[in-house]
This record gives sequence, structure tokens and C-alpha cells, in this order.
Amino acid sequence: MFLFSLFSRKGKGKATNQDGSKGKPSEKDESSAQGQSSTKGKTRPQLQSTDGASSNDQIDVLFLQDTTASQGPYINAAKTAIRDICQKISTTSNMAPHNIRFGLVAFRDHPPQDRTYVTKDFGFTSDIAVMEKNLHSLKPQGGGDGPEAQTAALALALNMKWKENAAKMVVLITDAPPHGIGEDNDGFDASPDQNDPLDLARQMAERGITLFVVACEPALSHYRNAVDFYRALTEITSGQMFPLTMADRLGDYITGTAVETIETEKLIQEYKKEVVNNVYEQSKPIEEVMEEVHNMMKQKGVKINTMAVENVYGSSSAAETNANIWKTSDKLSEARDQVTRIDEPRMKSEYSSGSRAPAVEFKEAEVEYSQAKRIVMQSVMRSSKVTSKGMTRR
Repeated sequence: MFLFSLFSRKGKGKATNQDGSKGKPSEKDESSAQGQSSTKGKTRPQLQSTDGASSNDQIDVLFLQDTTASQGPYINAAKTAIRDICQKISTTSNMAPHNIRFGLVAFRDHPPQDRTYVTKDFGFTSDIAVMEKNLHSLKPQGGGDGPEAQTAALALALNMKWKENAAKMVVLITDAPPHGIGEDNDGFDASPDQNDPLDLARQMAERGITLFVVACEPALSHYRNAVDFYRALTEITSGQMFPLTMADRLGDYITGTAVETIETEKLIQEYKKEVVNNVYEQSKPIEEVMEEVHNMMKQKGVKINTMAVENVYGSSSAAETNANIWKTSDKLSEARDQVTRIDEPRMKSEYSSGSRAPAVEFKEAEVEYSQAKRIVMQSVMRSSKVTSKGMTRR
């Protein structure tokens, strides 16, 4: 077997004897809404696409909605925008509405911090009226120590009844970190359910589930480790973290992300077979494959609808190092003892003061290198055992 690092940009993969076996990644049936070893090749041909591959024009979008007391504006924004989100996804992607499923998992905290519920699973539905009803049932309340039950929600998300051939995305909407990342006044040193979010994210990557975090700001950046942690967590799945400073922009964020995910999935299906062959059978460095895919797409004039959100966070070498520590650690307890405390404000002053909102742009454009990288990474991860050190073929 070959081990390829997800994070280093140097050299070839090395042999390893790690077992990469795994069970079935998903379920084909839909749930109803409810409140409850490889050999090296001798030649290295240029990568080619498999034209005509398709994701069958389906998408599953799962909301993980923080329902603690501070989340009222964001819950209301989701209620207001959900029908428009569905219509825009359908129109922009030329997708039948019944092929768009929305799921909802509400979460609060573990007792004794909160005794109402930890998570509430509403399942998936393609009926927008049902999704609206589910969202309208959410009432913001509770929350005790800052960190909440995000890990429990991620564990539930991993095991939802996802459609096998659909593009799959999880949108975590929150203004707080999970338990166990080293925040002050955290009532737990790990998630009480014994799950670790780093492991959950790696399993999501294997199953083709992309994680996006909508960071409700400026609240989230007040935490010491949350920004770097969530950035790392999403990058494990080749997802992204988006800062949201105005609740009424939530619908735009979700629509743009969903459309880009659908179009990315089509490209993954088109290139996946040759990408995996080049990485594992031909033993090409994964960075070389990324360059080939990007160059091929540029030559073919491939365009994709892309959402870009202006960066509101200050950059620093310490923040980069911290994010990499989270991303390359086996578990939270290993990482939190290594990250460096950053005392300066994480958000740029013009955004934290509320005097300026980040610009959001959604447009059709040529595929960027970062998107080609995502296509290659997701193609390989779905055929691999993903660990903190890299990927081994299953």
C-alpha cells in the first residue's frame, strides 16, 4: 500500500502495511423527517478525463444548527431563506427539486450544562414545507460553558442515511467551539460521547462528505482556539470555513456553497478513476496530479460557479502552525498541548467592529488551482483510509 500525506507538498508516497479496510459508505434509502496493496507502474502517462461521468444531479445538504440561546438570528435566517435556497440551487444547477434533499440536526450541549437535548435528528427530506416546519420548531435556548455539542452533531451527521450517488455536504452553523480543544471554562476535556471530531472529519472525507463551517462572528473568534481548529477540521474534508457577520446573508452562503459543491462533484466523477490510477497505480506524486488536472481544465476551458468570501481574519505564522497541528494530530488531546496561544484579536478591526461586512462574490469562473486540488484530494480520499499522517489505499 502507499501512504500519501494530505499535508506535505514534498516527495512521493511511502509504502506502509496499514490496513485500510472500511464498511459501506452510505445508505441508499431516504429517511423521513422526524424530531427524534498496490504495485508501481512502469510508465506515467498523462492524466485524462472520463467525459460524460455524472453525479446524477442530486445533492444532500445537511444543516447542523446550534440552537443555544445566542443563535436566534441565524435560526430565523435559515427559516426565511430555505425555500429561496432550494429554488436557486434548482435553477442554477438545472436540478429537479425532488433531487435536492435537506437534512437538519439541531444541537445544544451535554448535561449538566444543558438538560433539554444534546442532539435532535430531523432526517432528510425533499419536501421544502417539511424542512420549513422543522426549522420553525427550533427554539434558541440554553448553553452553559461556551463550548457545545458540535462533536455529537458531527457523529450523527456521519451516520445519516445519505444518498449514495448524491453530492454530500454538511453545513455546521455555530458561534462556539466543541468541547475538548482547550478553551477556558470548558466543562469537559473531551466530548462526553467519546467521539473525536478529527476522526469524524476523516471518516467524512472517506465517504465523500464535505464539511463547511459557517462561523458566526464576531462571537466565534473570541475563543482562543476555535478559528484555527475549524479551519483545520474543514480542510480535512477539503471543505471551507466561512465567516458570517450578518445573519441575513446565511442563505447566500448556503446557496453558493451548494452550487459549487454540485459542480465540483461532477468534476470529481469525471476525473476520479484516472486520478486514483495515477496516484496509486502509477505512483505519481499527488501534487503532480493536481497540476495535471488543473492544466487540463484550463486547456479545456472548464468553468465552475464559485463562491468567494472575503477573509476577515488576520494572518500569522502562529495561526498557520496551529491549524496544521490540529490537522495532523490523531486526536484533540494530542493537539491542544501543542498549539500556541494567540492573544491578539483574530478578526481584522474593521470587521470585528461591525463597520464593514465581508464581501461575498458568486460567479462562473475558470477552475482555480485550489479547486483542482480539492477535486484530486476528494477523489483519492474516497478510495483511501484517511489518517492524520496521510492516506493509504483501501
